[in-house]
Amino acid sequence: MDTSDDPTITLAGKEWTVPRLAPRQNRIIVPALLRLIPHILAARAEAVAAQESNLAYLSRFMDGPTYEELATVAYTALTRANPELKRSDFDDMPIDTLELVASISAIARQAGLLRPNIFKNQE
Repeated sequence: MDTSDDPTITLAGKEWTVPRLAPRQNRIIVPALLRLIPHILAARAEAVAAQESNLAYLSRFMDGPTYEELATVAYTALTRANPELKRSDFDDMPIDTLELVASISAIARQAGLLRPNIFKNQE
């Protein structure tokens, strides 16, 4: 699989390539992102309007189930190029919460939910 043109995401301080995703990953990622993205965008808009910090922004949408879903999305995306990655190893990585949130845009593109040319200036 040629990944030279694929975007990368940073998790645990490491750059990970995210190739176009397959049905194996999209069965998990697409429904999760369709649930998460509206809440994340609404929280971001509210936080920007209120000139809030990142912590206040996160507090508008982040709870235990949401964090678990974000982690599942990121882990599942990584398994396309890293099938040997175990969930238990991923769960022990020192991943910043903001890294997880920042990875969503690239993952959504690779899942076919966003077209890079259409949303280029809105991401």
